[in-house]
Amino acid sequence: MKMSRVARVLAVGALAVTLLTLASGPLSAAASAAPVPAGFRAISITWVTQVRGWVLGVAPCHHASTRTCTNVISTSNGGATWTQAGQIPAPTPPAGDATTGVTRIRFSTPAIGWAFGPDLYRTTDGGRSWTRQQIGGAGTRQVLALATTATAAYAVTSPCAYQSGGSCKGPGLSVWRAQALTRGPWVKTPLTLPFSDAADVSAFGSTVYADDATQDGSHLYASTNGGSTFASRPVPCDDSQGIELVQAVASSATKVALLCVGNAGIGKADKTVYRSADTGKTSTSAGTMGPYGIFSQLAVSPSGNLLVAAASAMGSFLYVNDSGDGDWSMPVGIDDGGLGWGDMAYVTDNEAFVVYSPGNSRAYPVGTVYATHDGGRHWTIAGL
Repeated sequence: MKMSRVARVLAVGALAVTLLTLASGPLSAAASAAPVPAGFRAISITWVTQVRGWVLGVAPCHHASTRTCTNVISTSNGGATWTQAGQIPAPTPPAGDATTGVTRIRFSTPAIGWAFGPDLYRTTDGGRSWTRQQIGGAGTRQVLALATTATAAYAVTSPCAYQSGGSCKGPGLSVWRAQALTRGPWVKTPLTLPFSDAADVSAFGSTVYADDATQDGSHLYASTNGGSTFASRPVPCDDSQGIELVQAVASSATKVALLCVGNAGIGKADKTVYRSADTGKTSTSAGTMGPYGIFSQLAVSPSGNLLVAAASAMGSFLYVNDSGDGDWSMPVGIDDGGLGWGDMAYVTDNEAFVVYSPGNSRAYPVGTVYATHDGGRHWTIAGL
């Protein structure tokens, strides 16, 4: 069964996790901090260190033109407290509902960050103010994926509208680099991905990975010079069984983990992670987890521990592999009909965060952030 890449990556499962208490306020001094807006629902989360993080979300507001406002909240103490950083002058469209707005957030430094999907906005003051950006001119309809390092940002763009799926065909997807984070244009890299309705990008230092999945199979490309050149890498997923590469996650300059998902049935799918220590040239299996859940995403800790969040109509599930071999456990399984996941990310080997039922979901948008402090074996609500 072939799956929409958008659905696989963005509609990832629901998880019963726990977060740290979120309060609100900007990145500056406490005297100017504003509380987290009442009714705030998280959509996407990002970290640049184990103590500096931001959450993109929505909350009721009193603007004449809209019932909700797009807010960014931040923490400078690892999630012990949160404050409102600012607002983005863009909507947060439910999946498949609109052709404008933002649905995800990434930061490069404590000052410089990006909100995207399908549009692109940038902040240079820690999230207080945001300016719309343009990549690739009038032919670019959306930013599909974006990854950051401390010195650069990388984006995959499409000539088709937001989540248009198979209804749009184009010449291919473009990969762009912004090395001057606060000024100057985005520069197109030499890589053009085969056309699909979604793609992914991941970066660590000067190493960059881009991947997509089409009707002809999955594709993986790697750059070790900051996107100046790319080379094709073998995909370990078994395409003959309908298993596709969903995500490549870089954890060092040479190490990358690959998530393969497919052969889907009723609420179930094969989900296997592969590890590579040579930028994807060769890989070895890190094991196959339980069958429950189809739409999945992967997170990797600094030492290589693995988390996979998955969801389907059977519910929402969390799988963890912290043994270094092929053993996976499922510490979380929720019978919720598959409410879905937002971003999931490690901040240390033992601490990770995830967004449960993102606030722009179509069905029951909970928008809660959860955290683990023992590598993913137990989760608690961080508090929004």
